Amino acid sequence: MLEPSGDHTSALSADIKYLGNLLGVVIREQHGEEAFDLVEKVRAQAKARRVNDPNGTGELLETINGLNTDAMRVLIKAFSNYFQLINIAEDQQRIRVLRSREARGALGESIDSALRQLAESGFTADEMRALLQRLRVRLVMTAHPSEAKRKEVMIKLRHIAQMIARTGSAEMLPRERRALEIAVSEEIEELWQTRPTRASRPTVIDEVDFGVYFITSSIMDVVLDLYGDMMMSLEQYYPGEDWSVLPPLVQYSSWIGGDRDGNPNVTADVTLETIQTLRNAARELYLNEIAFLRDHLTHSLDEIGVSQALLQRIEGMQFPDRAADEVYRQFIGQIWDKLKADGYARSAELLADLEVIDESLRSNKGEFVARGSLWRLIMKVRLFGLYLVPLDIREDARLHRAALDELFRVYGQYDSFDKLPEEEKQAILTDEIRNPRPFFPVEPHFSEATNRIISTWRMIAKAHRRYGTRVINSVIASMSTTPSDTLTMLLLAREVGIENDVDLVPLFETIDDLKAAPAVMEALFTNPEYRRHLEARGIRQQVMLGYSDSNKDGGYLASNWNLYVAQQALAEACAKHNVNLELFHGRGGSIGRGGGPTNRAIQAQPPAAFGGNVKITEQGEVIAYRYSNRAIARRHLHQVMHAVLLSLGMPVKADVPAEWRVTLDTLSELGAEEYRRFVYETPGFIDYWQQATPINELARMPIGSRPAKRSKGGFESVRAIPWMFSWMQSRAIIPSWFGVGYALDTFCRQHDGGLELLKTMYQEWAFFETLVENVELDLAKADMGIASLYASLVQDEALRSTIFTQLKEEHANACSYICQITGQKQLLEHSPVMQVSIERRNPYVDPLNFIQVALLRRLRSLPPGTNDHDVLLNLILATVNGIAAGMKTTG
Repeated sequence: MLEPSGDHTSALSADIKYLGNLLGVVIREQHGEEAFDLVEKVRAQAKARRVNDPNGTGELLETINGLNTDAMRVLIKAFSNYFQLINIAEDQQRIRVLRSREARGALGESIDSALRQLAESGFTADEMRALLQRLRVRLVMTAHPSEAKRKEVMIKLRHIAQMIARTGSAEMLPRERRALEIAVSEEIEELWQTRPTRASRPTVIDEVDFGVYFITSSIMDVVLDLYGDMMMSLEQYYPGEDWSVLPPLVQYSSWIGGDRDGNPNVTADVTLETIQTLRNAARELYLNEIAFLRDHLTHSLDEIGVSQALLQRIEGMQFPDRAADEVYRQFIGQIWDKLKADGYARSAELLADLEVIDESLRSNKGEFVARGSLWRLIMKVRLFGLYLVPLDIREDARLHRAALDELFRVYGQYDSFDKLPEEEKQAILTDEIRNPRPFFPVEPHFSEATNRIISTWRMIAKAHRRYGTRVINSVIASMSTTPSDTLTMLLLAREVGIENDVDLVPLFETIDDLKAAPAVMEALFTNPEYRRHLEARGIRQQVMLGYSDSNKDGGYLASNWNLYVAQQALAEACAKHNVNLELFHGRGGSIGRGGGPTNRAIQAQPPAAFGGNVKITEQGEVIAYRYSNRAIARRHLHQVMHAVLLSLGMPVKADVPAEWRVTLDTLSELGAEEYRRFVYETPGFIDYWQQATPINELARMPIGSRPAKRSKGGFESVRAIPWMFSWMQSRAIIPSWFGVGYALDTFCRQHDGGLELLKTMYQEWAFFETLVENVELDLAKADMGIASLYASLVQDEALRSTIFTQLKEEHANACSYICQITGQKQLLEHSPVMQVSIERRNPYVDPLNFIQVALLRRLRSLPPGTNDHDVLLNLILATVNGIAAGMKTTG
């Protein structure tokens, strides 16, 4: 956690005051003094409640209940926009502190600090090259429905952030400050008059556009900055070595438009449209950059020579509108024309043309020019190609199973293939993979679900033929449980001729599936047909681990410990069979879904689990938070690269003591037992959840193209994202801590010296330290006073009392033990910046929670479909957006 100096703290306060005052001006302008006075009154009452009775309602409840919808709308907009602005101010403070540390040479968790540490430990240049060749980080953007802000709002916030970054300049003139104030006020006024949530549910292509915005406006340039930083540090610590060409250390992929798990809107045609959309965006971006080069590379043959290869490329060509001696401009113009006409089928062709220019410049005293804009363009094409990012395809393994079951039945081979013993299914699939005859008919006439599966695999082959194999390089089966699930993918891939061109990735999601994962993979590694597939893919196996569903299944302790154990066991299974493991971490944005600092998570994994390749999801609001501001994005990538460089170059050798592992086994079992008793076995729990959170209203919020449930069914079919989102809104946040207090308390009571053992583990084991501090953060964010307000929505008084009493007692128990383990009197005592941030936000989030509860109470008394019902629902959705901004997370 960054600790600001006094100067930085005062700068933060000044930014908050500056933005808050401008927001106040806009409120007065839009609604008059009376509205502004109401905002100030509610703010004062919320602060007084925090001081005098944080678990009560104070005067605030009476004020909120007495308001009409127009007054509530003003309050919702006021507090929601305040949080958008305070988030900007806090980001700016973080950037100030980072820049100050970097200027003093004291910035940790950076590429430079990792390379310096490796060089000082004795790493030679050759060893460094070997390490970098082994290293590949792939960050995967997803379209999970947890981003509540519209893209239009994000763009306005980005403009404000860019302007606020200039307010600290001592060189600004009074007229410039006034002009800046007017410009910021303009953006705030636009925000006030802009609908914060979407009017309709986005299409898949809308979500693709969301991803394209961040890739082209931020990610590409930040990644190139990262490579520049890497080269600079390598040149510093290994002088005299050539580091001008680095391997692809950091790359991005996307699920947006490729993830059809539970989303019927992602069809084969939509995925092809997604690839074309990505290609169009890449071409447009490159055209602009090539045009820039065409205007700037005005080198004349009268002044400097060029390479023979370049002259050969333009020989015989006529350029009547371009000077004959300016051959770079001539050739670049030719490249622009060809790209504009979509004449480059593959990125390698464009790259080859650009490298002709690069080689000519470097061999003719144009080193600085070659290392400038041209280098950045070449690196973009090298890393992002003509399609920006490859797509991953994800489908539910159960649908694959059902499709094969139907095919075998229709073909008269097996009446019920899916019910056969697992070993028999593996044998049948292996024989079928070997069989050269077609498995799909030319025209499939099966059920709609089976036809969709066939269409998906044929689409992948079509995309490969049209765009090249890199556009789709991974196919993932969610809810994988057995070896036959992955062999099914191999059969389907073989049928369309792509078995050597895609990684086949099982996704293990539940606690039981995580435990079974190593045995599943060993069975695959010994299967001769699957081994042939692995050899074609470089003896490398992706395995995806689900953080969200394992947490929903067994609670935070069981999820995290079983993920840790599975990683180690998978690493051992892969090593046994000489397979290179690439773990794919399906981490969400919130703590309850595997969120938290990515760099700390990398360093906390079992040492054997990281061999240099890793994939990690970047989900929902995480994308907007990390990549809206380029300085924040740069810091994020530096922290990730710092972690992987040290994890690979200087892995921790010490084995985890057996006593610690046994302790986590016990804590995991205790935590899961209590969590499942509470969530799955308490009579009426689902009714409580549906009434004491806005879960049903969230399902109607137009923030994602995917439904909130995988299919028809009970609680098990509910997705982990809305599960977490709803508890975050009610400020209970139970997925990230319920069962932790019970487990710690039971363990300490049953084991002499148990608490001291836990303290030692916290101090000496990175995994346990990260686990404890993640729990601590959400315990601090959780608020039992606000949660009790939501509990009042539960109609059954006995049910309300029974469940909320357990919830409140478990929270208090968890807080007590986390403080004892970490040696604090109160939560976040060791992280004062985070503590102050939460304390600063609470009086402003609280009114939105009070308003949301009042609106939910009114809404639920009205029949759906009426005008009054729809008005209230829209206001509730606006409070969801504001609370998400205040909590800095959705789910």
